[in-house]
Amino acid sequence: MNRYNTLYYLLILLLITGAFASMAQNGYGIKLMGGVAAAFSLLFLVQAVDYVQTGKSKIFPLIELVSLAVLAGIISLRVFYIHFPYVELMYGLAGICLLVVYAIKLSKIFPQIREENSFLSWMVLLFFGSLVLFILSLTLTPFSPGLAEPAGMAAFVLILFFALASIAKNEVLYQGENVNALKIATREEPRAVMILSIFMLFSLYIGMNRVNLIPSIYSDEYPRAYFELVNRAETGNEEPVDGQYRHDRFQQEYEEFIEKHTDTFEY
Repeated sequence: MNRYNTLYYLLILLLITGAFASMAQNGYGIKLMGGVAAAFSLLFLVQAVDYVQTGKSKIFPLIELVSLAVLAGIISLRVFYIHFPYVELMYGLAGICLLVVYAIKLSKIFPQIREENSFLSWMVLLFFGSLVLFILSLTLTPFSPGLAEPAGMAAFVLILFFALASIAKNEVLYQGENVNALKIATREEPRAVMILSIFMLFSLYIGMNRVNLIPSIYSDEYPRAYFELVNRAETGNEEPVDGQYRHDRFQQEYEEFIEKHTDTFEY
């Protein structure tokens, strides 16, 4: 895991760069963010292959890596408007698998840590609870945005409590050494900090965007009406007709229009 940390930090930096570029009305910003999501997916797949080649027998770390790769890959495809049958089902199954992995991991380590230090065990519960709720929010977004938002807010509240409690009580005695809660939590789930860092960034963006402190993510690929139709479909305000939403038909007709009139005007 440690040898991948530099790549994680670089990708997070590129993700932030893409977000700022997009908010500055640069069309390449959203493409950079999609490329970063694809790179995350590839990185998780490389780690999964590496894990298999080392001959390790535990199945849950492999499920975690494959699920993360699927989620990141589908998010990248969404950025580039690529859709295929049952993609939502794959996305949902990957999210559920990830939820199960983290829930099982928490159920195993919580009693062990509680025997040694009660405070530390509850801190780990807060940390993993926020991680589980964040994944739940991410998984629910395409299916039930109304439930995804409160799950994301609850995850943010839990991680905020975790941070405040960690500051108030920096180190505690555990297995004969002074440790902090973050060290114990990341020892059990090394990718958690990376995942929660991305979650915190997006949470801050959503919050600041809603109070108009920063602009929305910008894309010059399609007219604003397209994104309004996508939002209607995602919020459950529209039912598909013949398996297609209005934004699907809009996209097809818009691309046909552009192709038909590409050579109409000379500049």
